[in-house]
Amino acid sequence: MLVERKVEIYQTELDEFKAELERRNFHKRLTNLADNSINLALVKEFYANLYSPEGPSPKQVKIRGHLIKIDANNLNTFLETPVVLAEGESLPTYSRYCRMPTDIREIEAALCIPGRGFVLNVEGHPGKILKKDLTTLAQVWSVLSYSNLAPTSHTLDLTLDRARLIFGLVSQLDMNVGALISGQITSMAQSNSSRLGFPALITALCRSRGVASDSLVFKCLSPVINLAYIRKNCWNPADLTVTIRGARRARARPAKAPSTSAAPPPARTLATPSTPSFVDFQHLEAMLRSIHQGQIVLLQILQLVAPSDSIPSAEQFNEWVVWPGTHPLLHRDSASPL
Repeated sequence: MLVERKVEIYQTELDEFKAELERRNFHKRLTNLADNSINLALVKEFYANLYSPEGPSPKQVKIRGHLIKIDANNLNTFLETPVVLAEGESLPTYSRYCRMPTDIREIEAALCIPGRGFVLNVEGHPGKILKKDLTTLAQVWSVLSYSNLAPTSHTLDLTLDRARLIFGLVSQLDMNVGALISGQITSMAQSNSSRLGFPALITALCRSRGVASDSLVFKCLSPVINLAYIRKNCWNPADLTVTIRGARRARARPAKAPSTSAAPPPARTLATPSTPSFVDFQHLEAMLRSIHQGQIVLLQILQLVAPSDSIPSAEQFNEWVVWPGTHPLLHRDSASPL
């Protein structure tokens, strides 16, 4: 199961991503499914019934007597993602962009840190963009696309088709999300792969149509995309356009070796412990007195248990180890040298 993710981004946290997420209405249902549990039995039955060996998968499927429609219009209605069209146009901006020749430099400028871009294949054509070369924003949109828009288990880099999708998201090109997801679902149903995408969406669609299930096998959503996740998995230290508080930065290398004529750096010094106060000495004296008294008690016990001339009495011990008095020599004037 290629499981979806929720998004929990708050004010002042990656504002550009949050604003675009809300502008597209992705925050309503696409990245905020009400029920976190995924009914595996329903999802498997959905794909099994959707499979059509005679041709392309249909855009609707019957599950336990209930009809589930997955055409673009019904998915957009369910996800609350209306199609936005420019005046006089019949297709959204992203659909028109996909029909145009691909401008590799334009994609690299939008998705990559300066100086990085596509890795060429053996034929010299653009093959992929490595994850480490993507900006922070491009990496966040990539993670969301891997689970909620065009599910895949290949997440180490961006293929050319995936890069075009991320370019459309980063560049704020309006798209028909329902058509995108509908095509992805039918493609998975007809493929030989065992990977199944959109399980949370399919579970929600089935439940919205009243499909009942007595299955006790459930699965949870993938880890949520929040600031902590972005800090750990998406933030690129080489991307100077985004600063995330608390994120690990790459250690900067010195520009050049220091000159031998320069003054040597100050020697490292250990912190000098402060002079013990009179209160500290009193505490130490009490500890020593307690030890001294304890030794006397032990001698008295030994004399009772096993009397012997080799074991001194308490009086002899006091003569040999005389307690110095109330204030031992450890207490000194603060002006005297240590």
